[in-house]
Amino acid sequence: MKKVKSFSKDIQLKHPELLSTETIKVTHTTANNIMQARPEDIVLTNFSQTFPEYQYIVVWSQETFELFKRDMKNYKIPMQKHQVIVLQEVVNAVAGNGKKMIGFELALIGAGIDYIPNYLHYSKHDANYLYQLFCTCRQQFIQATADEYCIVNTNTKKLHTRNCRYVRNMPLEKILMKPKSSIFKGYLICKCCGTKEEWKRLNWTYIRKSETSSKKDKSKILKQLPLTEKNIDIICRHFQVSYSVSNAAVFICTAYSRWIIYLNHDAVTELLHENYRFNRSQYFKKQRMKCTEGYHKQNLPSGNFYEVLQYIKSHDGSMLKKMTKKSRLEKLLDLVEIELQSKSSTEEAVEE
Repeated sequence: MKKVKSFSKDIQLKHPELLSTETIKVTHTTANNIMQARPEDIVLTNFSQTFPEYQYIVVWSQETFELFKRDMKNYKIPMQKHQVIVLQEVVNAVAGNGKKMIGFELALIGAGIDYIPNYLHYSKHDANYLYQLFCTCRQQFIQATADEYCIVNTNTKKLHTRNCRYVRNMPLEKILMKPKSSIFKGYLICKCCGTKEEWKRLNWTYIRKSETSSKKDKSKILKQLPLTEKNIDIICRHFQVSYSVSNAAVFICTAYSRWIIYLNHDAVTELLHENYRFNRSQYFKKQRMKCTEGYHKQNLPSGNFYEVLQYIKSHDGSMLKKMTKKSRLEKLLDLVEIELQSKSSTEEAVEE
């Protein structure tokens, strides 16, 4: 029950015209990222080489497994003998109300698993939450049914209660006694005798955290956002700064100065700040600079992108306050200096 390996890759779409705004919204990525990803056959071949042995496949829904099985078949990747566990069906049997299927987020809430709402529907995060949900739900059910057993039909792999009508006509050689927790090994519950009273042993409560627009809660959510281009835009608009993205760098322009933030996935690795204290004569003889010339390395306040922008706004806000104490001529010279630097840096960023 421990993690050994993980695998997460983007797959290129065969037909770009099928890429809708809804697809981009759900996948939390951009059209450019999707179309530059590796083709499906290469990704799935790498998957088969990375995970050559497995006895069980755990998925949230049957549809997910059907897609996986279809693609493995299309690219002639052999699937060894395995048992499929559709966790949504299991959760619905042991913790549902019998009226409708439990959704993924509600299942996490019911199991008491901490999750970040903004990470839902990112496949690699969903897989991690699915792993936690399976382990938690299985452990809770084992504890609740420690002394409860049922009858298994060795042919159909279905679980029956002792009083089920199908058990009466079942040949003795096909009958096995198994603990009820066998549903976490891919055994199916008989539809005839598998009522909620017989199987429901987890009394979960599904209280969704109320959404609030308070600044504190909004800041917490923004800090937890993965750094996709869309989320970078959301954070920059929150701080009211202009920005542009080039490779692993984000160029920030505030009302006072410019910054460069270097990223490695979701972490900030380096922060550069432009030199704004030039000699006055440099306003009229400023030479063309490369992208990072005219910048100095700033002490990194945090590895979190939101907190770095928070620092930048605070830093430049204090500098603007100091400007209020300067003479009118000094203020004009400072503003001209900032404008010249901003224009030069923007041109270089576009060329790069």
